[in-house]
Amino acid sequence: MVLTNIVAAALEDPLIDTKGEQTIIIFVWVLLIAIATSVGLFSRRIEYALAVAFVTSVITIAFFLIP
Repeated sequence: MVLTNIVAAALEDPLIDTKGEQTIIIFVWVLLIAIATSVGLFSRRIEYALAVAFVTSVITIAFFLIP
């Protein structure tokens, strides 16, 4: 119950730019896809493309989750 109140208060907080956050998330996904595609085109090996995409996504997730 307390957690739902905190989440509701955070959603109504005018200092949190939720549209900007969504824009950043979309940009990160596009960037990861672009990196995976470019690595795939240059190396012609899907394993390297998947490894680079996985590593960059883990780094990105850690970057956003660690305050």
